Amino acid sequence: MTSIVQALHDRIIGSIDSIQPPERYKIVVLDAKTNKIVLSACKMFDIMDRNVTLVEMLESKRQAYASLEAVYLLTPCMESVQRLMDDYPSDSPTGKYKAAHVLFTAPLEDRLFDRLTKSPVSKYIKTLRELFMDFTAIESRVFSLESPSSFYTLYSPAKKMELSAEMDSIAKQLVSVIATLGDFPSIRYFRPPETEDGKRTQSMRLAGLLQSELEAYVRSNQDMAGRQQGQGTILILDRSIDITAAIVHEFTYQAMANDLLPIEDGTKFTYNIENGDGTTEAVSVVIDESDQVFTDIRHAHIVETASTLTSKFNQFVAENEALRGDKDKVASLRNMKDQLANLPQFQDMKAKYSTHIHIAKECMRIFEESKINELGLVEQQLATGETVEGHLPKQVLSEMVPFLDDPDVSGMDKARLLMLYMICRGGLRNEDREQLLDLARMSSDNVEAVRNLGLLGVNTERGGSAPRSKKKPFYPRKKAEDEEQPFDLSRYITKAKKIVEEHINGTLDPILYPYTTEAPSLDSQDSTRSLRKTAQPAWEKKRLNVKGSRLMIFIAGGVTYSEIRAMYELCHSMGRDIVIGSTHVITPRQFIFSLKDLARGPLRPIAPVIPPYSAPVQAQPPQQQRLGPGGPRPGGPGNNMMPPQGRGPPPPQGSGRPMPPGSGGAPGPGGMRTIQKDASGRFVAPTSPHGPPRSPAHPQHPPQHHAPPPPPEEKKKNKMFGFI
Repeated sequence: MTSIVQALHDRIIGSIDSIQPPERYKIVVLDAKTNKIVLSACKMFDIMDRNVTLVEMLESKRQAYASLEAVYLLTPCMESVQRLMDDYPSDSPTGKYKAAHVLFTAPLEDRLFDRLTKSPVSKYIKTLRELFMDFTAIESRVFSLESPSSFYTLYSPAKKMELSAEMDSIAKQLVSVIATLGDFPSIRYFRPPETEDGKRTQSMRLAGLLQSELEAYVRSNQDMAGRQQGQGTILILDRSIDITAAIVHEFTYQAMANDLLPIEDGTKFTYNIENGDGTTEAVSVVIDESDQVFTDIRHAHIVETASTLTSKFNQFVAENEALRGDKDKVASLRNMKDQLANLPQFQDMKAKYSTHIHIAKECMRIFEESKINELGLVEQQLATGETVEGHLPKQVLSEMVPFLDDPDVSGMDKARLLMLYMICRGGLRNEDREQLLDLARMSSDNVEAVRNLGLLGVNTERGGSAPRSKKKPFYPRKKAEDEEQPFDLSRYITKAKKIVEEHINGTLDPILYPYTTEAPSLDSQDSTRSLRKTAQPAWEKKRLNVKGSRLMIFIAGGVTYSEIRAMYELCHSMGRDIVIGSTHVITPRQFIFSLKDLARGPLRPIAPVIPPYSAPVQAQPPQQQRLGPGGPRPGGPGNNMMPPQGRGPPPPQGSGRPMPPGSGGAPGPGGMRTIQKDASGRFVAPTSPHGPPRSPAHPQHPPQHHAPPPPPEEKKKNKMFGFI
């Protein structure tokens, strides 16, 4: 199965490798957003090993290297285009670098194309490409558009004027994901019965835009010529399809840790450790798929996590006899922590086990002190509509009220409980809701979050004494006869998992989940079947082959860790290549925090990833320290390297692949669009699939087909940049 991290990694490295300057060595320049994209899939060593001597940030002050060509990997926005132009000012005989190879992560708007190609920088640009890789790869099966502000734009009444542009942006970014994976999928989306009156949901709007953008991409890309839509499927959903999954407590390791602990961006965790001398020290660790201990336990129930950690640690000790000494095998997390303190020679593994031991213990401490173990049972009754014994819950209100009145239960947990009750009941009478809010004594923010739940399509009110609506839910709850949930606190199954299961089995309702085009045949969804295979009998076609083509799921407005876990489980149980993504990854706390401002929009605008542009100030470059030819190669963020002055770049460590002579611009990986120059040196973009052809750009200065003149002889400078 394809890893989306590996696919993005190959696309980035392939793009850098395709630039082969005659000097062999090159500089890479990233902006703030492309830096996040690159680091989501690549280590810094991966880039430095491609004959790259320096990686720099576009927004930082940089020293000129007029003897080296630069590869710019940029976001197609005004700020990055303007900063690129500043590197090659019209009043300077040379630019910051000898030449520029400009690779944009997404298609460049016509106005930015004209601005760029009519500026002095155009005579320095040797390569101009659109890569279609405008997303981050979070895990092997998970991607994100890194746009938490989308939640407000999609659902806030105060953001209606921005909705169209937001949808268009999401559709374009989804094309990047599809292009990176090399698919041409059919598009399927959620259309609830309420839309029969002409009202369009977010899923419907996005599916239509994606179909248009995908067709435009195929028309403008020669690599896609002759391919038919239906090579895989993408399911378009939005957060309103399953509010419960975003609220209910989840008790698997990764989801629970991100819900209860301050883990930054789902990967960075900081905690205090006690040294041997009794002092404490703050330690920050990165938790991702490079940590094998984490990948082994991330989807395990918290009850199983302790035993799993213990058994794996005992296995680790058994494989390293020197660690045992006179100690026996550990039997608990506390014993394990004591023994780890005596293993200084295995620092890396020690750090990983110590981190996860600490996280597991902290989760269990909060679990018990905050009464989540008792609260979770009530949540599961509300979420599943049944008790542990499988009966209809009849006393759920009387079981819920003590938690609302308990000062030891946090306001956040009370808000989550009230929301689940409103969803379960199909709305509450106004006076009943106010009584429960008064009883809970929550902060105004949590109260506002409860009131704003209706903006996501949840029926929150029932007027007067009118009976509750008997309308059939768009996705009725069903419990399979062979369904097993070994833990009472983990009985709720996300709707996304049920939808994907039914799609794979060929039983998903085509009325509720139609295709944007004609539904593909069973054969077209199964990439493993031979085209020469004879027709199958009708009874064999009733069910799709589970070994079929790739399935992508996109949930606009945020995806939860429980939904991510469910897709991994389906990959394993059904043998399908499944990738899930969203505008961003959310935890229940983040969801509640966003809900409180949903009616009016965020009080403070979310800071853009790329900082606002300001004109450069003429100043001397910062002093740097040179790394000699025998110095260490940078292997990660926070290090930089420049070639020693006067002797050319040092040979890189590792595989120094010989580069063929030429001026660069070799063909890049498939699915990209290269903008060529005509005979006069003007950039002529391919015909835009959405409109008339772009006009040729006339540079302000006469085009030059040779490299810029070399600068005056530079003095040796012992300098070094701080970078990424």
